[in-house]
Amino acid sequence: MLANPFFLAVKAALACVLALALCSLVGNPDTVSAGFVAVLCVSPTVLMGLRRAGGQLLGSALGGVLGVAMSALELPTWLGVPIAVAASVRLVYALGFEAAYPVAAFSALLIQSGSIGSPAEALEHRVVAVVIAAASGFLVNLVVSGLAYEEIFGRRLAIVERQVFRLLPDAATRGPEAAQQGFAMIAELQNELGLALEELRWRQNWRNLTMLEGAWWRAGRLRHLLHVASEMGYGARMSGVGPDELAPFFAWVMYPAGERPAVPPALEPVAQRMVQELIALRGGAQAEVDLHDAG
Repeated sequence: MLANPFFLAVKAALACVLALALCSLVGNPDTVSAGFVAVLCVSPTVLMGLRRAGGQLLGSALGGVLGVAMSALELPTWLGVPIAVAASVRLVYALGFEAAYPVAAFSALLIQSGSIGSPAEALEHRVVAVVIAAASGFLVNLVVSGLAYEEIFGRRLAIVERQVFRLLPDAATRGPEAAQQGFAMIAELQNELGLALEELRWRQNWRNLTMLEGAWWRAGRLRHLLHVASEMGYGARMSGVGPDELAPFFAWVMYPAGERPAVPPALEPVAQRMVQELIALRGGAQAEVDLHDAG
């Protein structure tokens, strides 16, 4: 939801080119695996990319070993492939690497396809290809994303902020069900920020760390704001307040100028809490003066 499609396309292409070049350099014929897994390892942060790469390596190894085992049993392909695919998917889930199940299943299938030598040779080529892919994705993440965290997360935070403010009026009249997309986007952003903060603390990159800590705090305030709007939605439904009665207040929320429009008395405490969240988001003491003057 938050990725920049152009930026992602460039990174995927770079990772793929690098993986293919390394395959050519070492003489590995499994270029399909290398290019495909390199794209899967592309991520907004270096640490996230490393974790993805670890999952891809584990999934490939498990699927490959199971594929070799089915081949050793000389089962027919129509039976050996689905057994190996099912077992590899089940294993990666059991080990907590759910995102790697497509690669595990593909390895189980590839090893038994006979397209790259014997099953043992195919497994060797597959593992080397995935290692090359992981290294390619890591290098692209490090060079392209690792130096641009401020731009990457500044853009993501701006997207989330726009979406939260767009959802506020509906959340305040219909409740949490109208805010689910906003909560999902905030959760995605905070998950990415958490990994980036962990990485930057390890790298001791204090400048970017301070900026991302601010983004983490702001994402949390946006979540609080959306929760308050959802609470207002409960109150509005219970007291029979319609969207038209709250429209002036939310127009003021978006552009707080002039006197703050009144809301029905039953919703006034929640409206005041929303104003406090806006004060926190819009700059603390000066924002408090401005909003209180407007109100």
